[in-house]
Amino acid sequence: MGAMESNTWLNEAASTFSAACAAKLMGPGEREAAIRAPVDALLAAVGEHLGLSVVAFDEVPDGERGVRSDFAVQVNGAICGYVEVKAPGRPIEPSSFTGHDAEQWQRLADMPNLLYTNGIDWRLYRNGGLVGPPARLEGGDLGDAGASLAPGAGFEQLLNDFLRWRPLPITSVGALVRAVAPLTRLLRDAVLAELERERRMVGACGSGVTPLFLALCDDWRYLLFPDASDTEFADGYAQTVAFALLLARAQGVDFNSNSLREIANRLDGGDSLMSTALDFLTEGNAPELQPTTNLVLRVVGAIDWPRVQAGRGDTYLHLYEHFLDVYDSRLRQATGTYYTPFEVVEPMVRLAEDALRTRLGVERGYQDESVEVLDPAMGTGTYLL
Repeated sequence: MGAMESNTWLNEAASTFSAACAAKLMGPGEREAAIRAPVDALLAAVGEHLGLSVVAFDEVPDGERGVRSDFAVQVNGAICGYVEVKAPGRPIEPSSFTGHDAEQWQRLADMPNLLYTNGIDWRLYRNGGLVGPPARLEGGDLGDAGASLAPGAGFEQLLNDFLRWRPLPITSVGALVRAVAPLTRLLRDAVLAELERERRMVGACGSGVTPLFLALCDDWRYLLFPDASDTEFADGYAQTVAFALLLARAQGVDFNSNSLREIANRLDGGDSLMSTALDFLTEGNAPELQPTTNLVLRVVGAIDWPRVQAGRGDTYLHLYEHFLDVYDSRLRQATGTYYTPFEVVEPMVRLAEDALRTRLGVERGYQDESVEVLDPAMGTGTYLL
């Protein structure tokens, strides 16, 4: 659909957007920051026409790490994606990125629905891949076109695809890992950024009260890993949350009818570490992490566990090995995380217990109080399980 064929409402929305950008760019301040509010208003206008309630939440920029997108976009109460705004005239093609932009792209590429724009050029990415052709606003430069910019070919479709995104049902282990591992990296980075924010806050106010995630990090070190760095804590915590949610889906918990706190409560008891990790992310505890948490919930909630399992009872046991291959293959090698098939494990465990009973006179086998089981190269823990 060319610029002249666009709907009247879209022409008006584009004209309002270009006029607002031109007015903002005439004043002082950063050019990128100047067009953020008009981008926000344009998305809301498009959403209104489509019958969608669109709210763009500003992400607090992390100047040291440069990993936050500009907006997390909520559609009808659920986070649907993220928007990264570049200054007018700046390239938005990832192959051209260098320095800060290239480092930022490495993290943003994990997002399942990401809109890149410099006000004139617009691109939609999903998990690092371009969706459809790029779109443009045509009619001149953003700073001097006034209200004359009009939507070019594909512009309406691009915004429609972005705002109407929903996770596809996940029906295989491969698809599950490809969807969840990148989001776990996003959560890891968000937790690390939150730790840095809390440390700056403590340094500025000198309060004697330890903020939430710093306190959790201290507990993690005290109880589990004394030498863990902030990065290692964020990594372990994000993985714990991801697998707590996966376990909930494996147990048939419906994410649409249960809040995050209710999901955590459903895991309470035998999985107290997992339930506690989830509970820290409930609304009010960690508002800075809510957009990322919301997106993880939507994607994991789309998992069709019976089809992923495909009749195999050990799918959850060997899932972690496949997960680490995508999440961080170096971490898999460092932790020795490899999966021995259940068909091998089951007879080995049975034969070992048979030897206890028939060769060593331990009639109760593994249940005998004199028997201790050690697995120094535990990996995914299949033997112990």
